[in-house]
Amino acid sequence: MDIGSLKRFDLNTLVTLKVLLDERHVTRAANQLNLTQSAVSRTLSRLRQDFSDPLLVKSGKNMSLTNKAERLHLPLTAILEQVNTLLAPESFDPMTAEGNIHLATNDYGTHALLPRLIPLLNEAAPNIKITAVDWRSNLMTELEHNKVDLIIGGATEPPPNIYQRMVASDGFQGVVRKGHPNETGLNIEQYLRLKHILISHKGTGTSEVDDMLKKQGLERNVAVRMPHFFAALEIIATTNYMILLPEHFVRRYVDTEKFSIVAAPFEVPTFDISMFWHARMHHDPMHQWFRAFVYEKIYNRKDKGARVNFS
Repeated sequence: MDIGSLKRFDLNTLVTLKVLLDERHVTRAANQLNLTQSAVSRTLSRLRQDFSDPLLVKSGKNMSLTNKAERLHLPLTAILEQVNTLLAPESFDPMTAEGNIHLATNDYGTHALLPRLIPLLNEAAPNIKITAVDWRSNLMTELEHNKVDLIIGGATEPPPNIYQRMVASDGFQGVVRKGHPNETGLNIEQYLRLKHILISHKGTGTSEVDDMLKKQGLERNVAVRMPHFFAALEIIATTNYMILLPEHFVRRYVDTEKFSIVAAPFEVPTFDISMFWHARMHHDPMHQWFRAFVYEKIYNRKDKGARVNFS
């Protein structure tokens, strides 16, 4: 491709040339283009110079195409039709669309989301595939590098070019094993003496609970940091450890014959859950449709004042 030649040529004049070749008449071409006759005549003069050919010549009372204009007519029409297709808004039909969405969420999100989402998606968009990606600390970077399409997880301040939409909120409940010494309740001193499990995907840092306690000059004993909810429950089942888990996870997955629900001796902050995606995918028709589908089918509660239910 000769970029230099393209830069020197006014590509806008090709539209005028197409209409002139179709109409073979300057006045009719001007009317169709909503331009003055003199403006079309000036464009025709430039085109004759660019192509080194008169293109249209008088033939009696009408105008005829030169041999070169005849040769240009069909390929010019095809090129402009391709450009028109390129500029046309993309249509999206979920029933016929094909694609793969790489979705990242934690193990709780996977259990709560995918069993509900996949049957609905199979009906609405049977040829869209889902690849579930394990939660890890560098997911925002993977989103930027096109390795992940959509993240659903705890709300945070995203980096530039990452979009965020809050889809749900949840609270926490304390969980201990059945028969735990504090299963009927505990005060702040007892809470601080217990060993705690903290769900942490990075394996480092503190939680909002720890930050809140620190402001009061207090510190709990975080004995285990781990990324997986279900594995944490297995540890709770065989130890005197305690864990704070999302309320909806507790209602859906915690067996009250094996575990006891214990309220923390202070008000535990709630947390928000968001969808995250890169600006690169913001206007993609399939991605737009999928984001709206997940929100409407999974998270969009009619009673707007209530928390969004995962179960």
